Amino acid sequence: MVRPKARMKLGRYLIGDPPWRSLPNGVAVYSEWDTEDGRHYHWEEWELLGYEDLDFWVEYDHYSREVSLYWPARSEPTTDPTALALHQELELTLDGVARRWVVREVGVGTIDTLEGAFTYDIVQGQQVAYAELRELGGPHRVVLEKFDERVIDAYAATTLDVAGQKHHFGRRIAPYDLRKLLMALVVLAVLAFGTLGSCLPQRDCTPRAGQTTSDCRTGFGGGGVGGGGVGK
Repeated sequence: MVRPKARMKLGRYLIGDPPWRSLPNGVAVYSEWDTEDGRHYHWEEWELLGYEDLDFWVEYDHYSREVSLYWPARSEPTTDPTALALHQELELTLDGVARRWVVREVGVGTIDTLEGAFTYDIVQGQQVAYAELRELGGPHRVVLEKFDERVIDAYAATTLDVAGQKHHFGRRIAPYDLRKLLMALVVLAVLAFGTLGSCLPQRDCTPRAGQTTSDCRTGFGGGGVGGGGVGK
């Protein structure tokens, strides 16, 4: 069973810039087997009860590490995601605005993990068909989901960078990339070592007659009488 990774907790409010205030109500982790890659891919969807009593959803993709915000939208006509093919183009009216779309992703995810409560009737092990459409020549995204033969939902979607996450939720909710943090620490250690090396006393490695380089003194000290410099 795969655990959620996003930096949110059920029942703890997320307070962003006004009017954003939302409550994580439930989280579902989805799994999908990719026959080409021979591996499972996972993503999680959090249902947020929030502003104007709308149910928002936050998706965190475990592979791409992207955070997306979904909110309910009206689509005409009602489109079954299982009837769509990758790269297919179609006309779809979203919230009263007709646009042309291209299918960027289709698939079927299986609910691997459930925590909390939901306003939807979903159960562990349930399969959910989906299709992600992107506006041709525009920034809009829409996600179509089919939970069973009765329920087909449409959600408008947008990707949230760190600034967007802080705006909506008051904090970064994507987990930190430990690999990047480790690399940053390694770079800092190398830089610190180089700086320390440049600050160490330099040795005069031109020995006098009868001396070896191991007899060289450091460059500290004055050169006068009683000084510690070379020549005394």
